[in-house]
Amino acid sequence: MDLNDFGTQTADSRNNGEQRNYYRPPGYYPAEAGNRPVQWKIVQAGVFELCGLTAQHLPAGAYSCCLNQYGDVQLMTRDLQVDDLIDFADSLPAKILLEIENFWSLGDLFLKHGYLHRRGYLLYGPQGSGKSSVVHQVVHRIIRAGHVAVFCEHPGFLTRAMEVFRKIEPDRPIICLFEDIDAIIEIHGDSELLQWLDGSHQINKVINIATTNYPERLDRRIVSRPRRFDRIIKIESPTASIRDAYFRKKLPDLVTNGQLTRWIDLTEGLSFAALAELVISVACLGNNLEETVTLLRGLDDHQPNSKEFDRPGAMGFGSPPRHRHRDDSLPF
Repeated sequence: MDLNDFGTQTADSRNNGEQRNYYRPPGYYPAEAGNRPVQWKIVQAGVFELCGLTAQHLPAGAYSCCLNQYGDVQLMTRDLQVDDLIDFADSLPAKILLEIENFWSLGDLFLKHGYLHRRGYLLYGPQGSGKSSVVHQVVHRIIRAGHVAVFCEHPGFLTRAMEVFRKIEPDRPIICLFEDIDAIIEIHGDSELLQWLDGSHQINKVINIATTNYPERLDRRIVSRPRRFDRIIKIESPTASIRDAYFRKKLPDLVTNGQLTRWIDLTEGLSFAALAELVISVACLGNNLEETVTLLRGLDDHQPNSKEFDRPGAMGFGSPPRHRHRDDSLPF
């Protein structure tokens, strides 16, 4: 074998026994591929190119967007792996969800008064307070209704993708999501983002939802300008009634054994993320309830620091420090 044989494949049933001296990636052949050439794309008058399978409508789902090496828009399905979503009646998140669902029916009123049918929500609050839960509930509902949610990682790519999307599907509701918007701005700046929110690249029938743990990092051009984010909402730690509903859903035995009130009282001020960790720690791992609550409350006060490496202390799970006498005969 020499360099001329590089990439040669042995004969198989797909090439009728003839040896190929060129490489084709997996999925190239029709039996393996879901998108083989099936029709002709009209590039311009008299110019045609191969075109694979097409879809008149983007399947309902959550997507990320980017541009390929030719500058063409790509929307990629985003597989959302999240914990069970719980609807809390009469809660702030429930009111936000209801407001968003009702928004889609108001297009004629926006048109009547000469406004684009769009809305913006900025959710802020401490980490673990439930902002992502609200976002994923919105995404779940928009997909269930047969529509599309797009997560933004690069505002410029999002703008281009949504302009193309609107040319293909002019009236379909879209949710655009900006998780940790302060981090997006830190990486990409805010110029393209502002163009998307209320500049020359706006589109119709869209809701923008952004989240942040650090609202003070956002410029006033973001937080103090209506029609960019019209509703700025603080998501706080779950109330007693929400904790009651959460524990009834996750640990129904607490009702029968009379422990529900105890759990609700002990968890005052804890975030949704802390409630989830509490259930896992106690119900799944068998840890003590009070000790776990104390540990979770201490997380807010403890900031790990590399300077701790120089301090004598325990190793592992609370084991006492190990003292060793230096042996000068060792080279280290």
